Amino acid sequence: MIIEAIVEGGGWTGWMSVVIEWAVGVWPYIWASVAWGVLLAAIFLGLIGVFVPVIPGGIVFFLGGLIHKLMLPDVFTWWAIGILGALMVLDRLVDFFATAVGTKWFGGTKWGIIGALVGGFLGLFFGIFGILIGPVIGAVAFEMIWAKRHPKEAARSGVGAGVGFGLSAVGRMIVCFMMMGLLIVDFVVEDEVVESSDAVEGPSLDLAD
Repeated sequence: MIIEAIVEGGGWTGWMSVVIEWAVGVWPYIWASVAWGVLLAAIFLGLIGVFVPVIPGGIVFFLGGLIHKLMLPDVFTWWAIGILGALMVLDRLVDFFATAVGTKWFGGTKWGIIGALVGGFLGLFFGIFGILIGPVIGAVAFEMIWAKRHPKEAARSGVGAGVGFGLSAVGRMIVCFMMMGLLIVDFVVEDEVVESSDAVEGPSLDLAD
């Protein structure tokens, strides 16, 4: 095809026209693939962020939806993106309050909360077991070292940190599924609205005949 373009189209000018025509035809598919890839990656990281505190899953999810909206404006509505933003804020609030409440319930201090966060981060390097037990160990260590608390009290704070992490994970998982459900519903509704509008318009009739 390229050789024919070079021969019939006048050398390199014909070849370049073929390349440009191909690029113009393929570009929308590349653009759409990138947009959907960004969104799917954001959803995946959002789910991972439920169990990995260092990843702000709600924020990543929202940014993925916003970037997708900017790249493909006709897929989702701005209402959906706005609600995603509200759910992002809810995700952060759930994470903060669940951890704090869980620690406070068992008599923990601010050092227990800080230790739970540090332990959760360090636990990332030790797989799923480290993610689950890291906040507990971190809370106990910080309570004993920095708050100068008795080992028994520090252990209670560690249990509270573990409970708080569990509550936070459950809450953020619910928020993450709410965000996914929102995009699915918005996508289906928006698609049905477009199809309905096309059906209402219908084929144009030439009444002049």
